[in-house]
Amino acid sequence: MGNIYKFAINKRMLVNLWDEGIAELTGVPASAAVGKKYFDVFPRVFFRDKDAVSHVIEKQKKLVLKEYVFNCLLYRVSADIVIEPVLTAKGMQGISVNISNVSSCSARDTEELQHFIAMGKRASTLAHGVRNPLNAIKGAVEFISRKFTHEEVLIEFARVMQEEISRLDSFISRFLTASVSDMGPSAVDINSLLKKIEVLISFQAHARNICSDFRYGTIPETMIDPFQLEQAVLNVINNAIEAIDSGGGLIVKTALDNSSGKDFILIEVSDDGPGMMRNRPLNTLLRGKNGKGFGLFITNEIMTSCGGRMDIKSRKGNGTSVRLYIPVMQLEG
Repeated sequence: MGNIYKFAINKRMLVNLWDEGIAELTGVPASAAVGKKYFDVFPRVFFRDKDAVSHVIEKQKKLVLKEYVFNCLLYRVSADIVIEPVLTAKGMQGISVNISNVSSCSARDTEELQHFIAMGKRASTLAHGVRNPLNAIKGAVEFISRKFTHEEVLIEFARVMQEEISRLDSFISRFLTASVSDMGPSAVDINSLLKKIEVLISFQAHARNICSDFRYGTIPETMIDPFQLEQAVLNVINNAIEAIDSGGGLIVKTALDNSSGKDFILIEVSDDGPGMMRNRPLNTLLRGKNGKGFGLFITNEIMTSCGGRMDIKSRKGNGTSVRLYIPVMQLEG
């Protein structure tokens, strides 16, 4: 049967037991895991569009997931997972999680691995290099906000920029200390997030004579890392803006979508740019040229890590549509 890796959490999903086996498997020592949300130190497990551990806490019944697949950067890992409530005379005291039969079910080819490793090295260098110009931009934005206090639109834009600069600086700090996962998922109103993005890209669109149209559907809040989602959406929108000629248009819309019996929040970004050749494989799109594919690669990884997906539809001369499917996750109580 192979090794069995174990950890336990309380009803707030905080780790209170982290054995040597799971520490070795994840590379996270018990000292760093105990007291953290389980999904900060172990990939979040999904069951029927919600967190599997939340499901067990709610139902107080054992859940067995055979050959569950974790999508990682370099590999897809399969494992059997048993999530079981710890019941006593006083009621449920916590949750135990056992992982067994861990195996890599597929890996990317050598050329792809080398490509991703090289991108990782460039990303680390970039993170270091961004700090100084970021501080300069921060100072310039603060000056503008003080100088033009009577310009309401400009002040609002400056406020959003200051928030984004602060978030980016925090992200860089976590990236360089290898603890990006510390932020973790939270309840996100995706329409509100997109309204902030609408403000962010408005000046860029205006400068390029591009008409941007944001259409907000009725969608629920969901659990996701807001910083990662914002980056995923901005990557797609920025790619679209670069592709659109002066006088062109960009449409961003949200809707609730049901695919294969599962509820997803759909974010669709459509442009009337030159488009791409039909039936072009996704992996070649993600590679791109001149680094342009890196943004789509990051977006695809973010969608995969949250249990969603990215679809790209494009036709030469007829624009491109990118759809991001984000699973509707029950909010944590």
